[in-house]
Parts: sequence; structure tokens; C-alpha cells
Amino acid sequence: MSETTSHGGLLAGLSLRDLLHERTLALCSLIGLAAVLAPLIVLFGLKQGVIDGLRADLIDNPRSRMVVNAANRNFDTAFLTRLAARPDIAFVIPRTRSLNTEARFENPARPGTVLRAELLATAAGDPLLHGLPSIAPNQIIPSASFAARLDLQPGMNVTLRALRGDASAREVLNFPVTVVAIAPPSAFGRDGVFVDLKTLLLVDRFTDGALPASATPTDIADDATRIFAGFRAHARRLEDVTRIDHDLRRDGVEVETLAEQVEGLLSLDRSLTLLFALLAGLGGVGFLVSLGVGLYANVERKQRDLSLLRLIGLSRRDLVVFPLIQALIIAGAGAALASLLALAVAGLVNRLPLAGANAAGARAICVIEAQHLLLAFLVSLLGAAISAAFAGYRAARIEPAEGLRDA
Repeated sequence: MSETTSHGGLLAGLSLRDLLHERTLALCSLIGLAAVLAPLIVLFGLKQGVIDGLRADLIDNPRSRMVVNAANRNFDTAFLTRLAARPDIAFVIPRTRSLNTEARFENPARPGTVLRAELLATAAGDPLLHGLPSIAPNQIIPSASFAARLDLQPGMNVTLRALRGDASAREVLNFPVTVVAIAPPSAFGRDGVFVDLKTLLLVDRFTDGALPASATPTDIADDATRIFAGFRAHARRLEDVTRIDHDLRRDGVEVETLAEQVEGLLSLDRSLTLLFALLAGLGGVGFLVSLGVGLYANVERKQRDLSLLRLIGLSRRDLVVFPLIQALIIAGAGAALASLLALAVAGLVNRLPLAGANAAGARAICVIEAQHLLLAFLVSLLGAAISAAFAGYRAARIEPAEGLRDA
């Protein structure tokens, strides 16, 4: 084991000394690799920053994965059950007719102030209310804009009102509810209130005249034959939105989604990935050919020296390893230099005005992570090893007699 280690150390030492002796050529190869690799790392960082930033904006906005029916029609429980059972659907909640989703709310702390809001059914696992508690039929979660207008705070008791009939024969449903939390602005941009499905059905059936004004959500019984006017669903992933949109339209269900924006983002991602692959391939192949030719020429130039090394006991395998070690040293040092240059450029780019409000915590437009640099380092070593194989093949063919002829 110690002889093997000593032998390997000898080869590494000879290779390093030869590089130092030919330091000008080695430095040129090292700088050449850094000149090719650094722009590729920066380009990849820009791709990651821009695409991941756009993707994160869509992912952070739960409405980007939302799928809703475009017009009121009849959806039975079986349809909604099948929709919820799809592996690409994360959440489904029924909707009632749009005309029956309006209610009035009064804050007891501001008597006489009654504001209208749209009711939206919710349930456990609702992506629009991620991180907020589930609600009971006597609880609500108002949108941020509506809470601000009515001065609502979590824990506050308010009155939900629904009206039916005309001015001469008007009936009012009064139902006390408690504010559990305030929905984030991304959940609903208008005046709205998230309620339990039974509360929404209570308002719907009261407005249609099917329930008296004294009714409560407990009067809403579970009914597997109930027909709903619509639904709100959320895809599990961004990539699922386009497929869900296509499948529902094929089945005759007109829906509203952000499928075009999502598909545009995914198409841009694919295009940039292809562009990066082409540039990386052309640049990488060009440099590796240059490195391989340089190492091959170096072996040709030093045939006498290498043959003398054969004479003093080095094997063919040792001569194959000789240019390989040199190539790995050049590749490792070049990748390290390229990483430093790329990180410096990325830092400069992220401080430019076009980076937007980076100082305020916005995402960087050039994202270079440790795993990206490690990948570049490993690919550089692999490419250098492949390039050195040609020079190693030539070195292995050198015979000891060539050194004797020149002695």
C-alpha cells in the first residue's frame, strides 16, 4: 500500500513539476477553461434566477393553479368526486350560483356600517388560505381588502345578513359569525369572505326561498344528490394546469385558468434550457478539443523525456496517467477560477438597477448555488479526463528504445 502511494506521489510530483516548467502553456490552458466556463456558469445562473423567479411568483400565488368553471351549469356530486380523485388535483370545493353568493356584513363596533361581500366556500387544505386554520360554519375569513374596509380583526364577532324579496315583503337572514383570520391579499383581490360550504348553502337556499329566515347551517343536511352551479379546483403543480384545462374543455366544461401564462413560462424554460445546452456543448467541446490537442502535442514534443522515464522503470500505464494528472490539475484550477469570476459577475449583476428592488428583499436575477459550482467542477474534471485519453494513448505507445536512440 505504501509503495502504491509512493508511486502515485512520484507520478503526481513529476506531472506537477512538468506543469510548472511549462507554466506559460499551462496558464494559457487554465485561463482558456475559465474563459469558457465562467460565462456558462453566469448564463446558467441567469436562467435559474429569471425562470425560478417567474415560477416562484406563480407558485407563491395560489390563484395561478386555480381552475374554475366559466359559467354556471349543473355539476353533480359524482362529477366533483371524480375531479377531486384526479392525481393532479390538490383541492376541489363546490360553488353555488353567482347571484346567490352575496351577503352583507355589519361590524358591531361600527353600528350602521353594512358592507357587501362575495361569499367563497372553503374547506381544510384550501391553497388560497394556506397556513390559516380551518373554519366552522359559524366562522369566516374575510379578504384583506374587505377586512380593511370594515375594520375587522381576528376574534371579532360580526353579523352576516342575506336578503330576499322586494321592499314591501323583505326577509332578512341574520347569522352571527366570528372572524378567525384575515386572508392574504393573494387569496382574493376583491371584497370577499371565505365561509364554510354549509354557510354558503344556507345563503343560497334562503335566497331561493327554500329556507326560513330563522334557518342556520345545521339545517343544511348532507345530500349526495345535490347539484352545484360550479366548482373551484387547484392543480397540484404548475405543470398540471394546462393538462387539466385541456381535459375539462374536451369534456365540454369551459374553465378559466392561467394555462396560457403557465405554458408560456414552461416554454421559455425549455427554450432557455436548450439554448444553454447548445452554448455549453459548443463551448465545452471546443475547449476540450483544444486541451486534448495541447496535451497530445506536449506528449509528441517530449517523446525523448517520456521514453527515458520508461527506461528508469515507469510502465505504459504510468505514462497514460501522466497527461491525465496534468489535465485534471488544469481543469480543477480552471473551474475554481471560473467559479470565482462567475460569483463576482453574479454579485455585480444582482446589484444593478435592472435587478429591481433587491435591497428590499426581491429575488436575485442571477442565482449561482454551491451545487451548480460543484457540477461545473465535476464536468470539467470529466471532460479533462476524456481529453487526456488521447494524449495518454499516444504516451502509452512510446517505447524505451526511443530514448536510447536519442541518448
